[in-house]
Amino acid sequence: MKAKITLILLMLLLSLQQFALAQRCQNPMPANVFRQNLNQLALKPNDQAKLQFSKTMLQGSCLLSSQVKDLAMVFSGDYYRFEFAKRAYKHTFDPGNFFDVYDAFGSLSAAMRLYDHVSKRESDPTPGPGPGPGPGPAPVVNPPRPWYPDLAYPVAAGYRGVVGCQLPLADNDFELLALPVVAQKTDMNRRTEALKLMGGYCLSLGQVMKLSTLMELESNRLAFMKEVYTKLYDMENYSYATEVFSHMPYKNDWLAYCNSMLAPPAPEPVQPPVVVCEVTVEDYNDIKRSIGSVAVNSTRLTLAKQIISTKKCFTVRQIGGIMDIFSVESSRLDLALYSYDFCIDKSNYYKLTENLSTTSSKNALLDFLKNK
Repeated sequence: MKAKITLILLMLLLSLQQFALAQRCQNPMPANVFRQNLNQLALKPNDQAKLQFSKTMLQGSCLLSSQVKDLAMVFSGDYYRFEFAKRAYKHTFDPGNFFDVYDAFGSLSAAMRLYDHVSKRESDPTPGPGPGPGPGPAPVVNPPRPWYPDLAYPVAAGYRGVVGCQLPLADNDFELLALPVVAQKTDMNRRTEALKLMGGYCLSLGQVMKLSTLMELESNRLAFMKEVYTKLYDMENYSYATEVFSHMPYKNDWLAYCNSMLAPPAPEPVQPPVVVCEVTVEDYNDIKRSIGSVAVNSTRLTLAKQIISTKKCFTVRQIGGIMDIFSVESSRLDLALYSYDFCIDKSNYYKLTENLSTTSSKNALLDFLKNK
């Protein structure tokens, strides 16, 4: 009878050992293979690419807790670090040492999220093949975890800056209404559903940031946030949204775009009034009478030059009319040469040769124009 009881106990012990072995992986990854995977992970350009690589690497792999910690530290942000560690836990050879992985996180909240995930798996294990654990206490029902990463989202309450819409949704309502966006499988479909949501409600920048994190490609995140920027509530909180990007060019592009949208339009340059440069018919007739009333030729020439330099805006026809007042050829040529700088239609200046009598005077005027 005693031998029979011993045999039963031995069979139960073997069954428990087989079940325990079924719950964890076998043969941790060799150090040289691990080092190769660690180096390849570090070479990926951003956290998103690293997470994608890690999914492939974890398939069929078995890791020590210390190896999971080293891999987690390669990620630059706690959001992707959490996503990796969450997937790596079920591929861990020594889950009893998994607490080492918590040291890889930069914030306590991220480490607590991982702790909650591990605790939930331990309290509610997925049954494997063969005999499983017997009925236990009712599982603890945890509240649903947010679908967005743990970033520094701006608070819209108390905002006093430029607004693109009136009074954003309450966060609880937003998270419920955003579920159709969360359910989509591609960036294009997520954008479509997000635009539908924004078409009917006013969202804050923090809520738009959360929607953008659903998109896998950072270029799609940037394009989406630019598209809806002028329609969100707290536009001047835009600098917070750089957290959804891991690449500096995207951060800079976003900041430059928002600055340009918020900058006041440049005032149109004030054009100075156009001053009409002319000598009216009345002034011209008065000028001719004044010059003609002087009897002495030299005095008449001096007066004519003084009036022309003062009034300035003479046409070729008007200068020719003043030249005709003089009977002395040399005075007519002298006046023609002097008046050039005060003529408003210089392209016709050659026509003043008609107001000169001698060929030498005509040639002198034309030679003067050539030099001009």
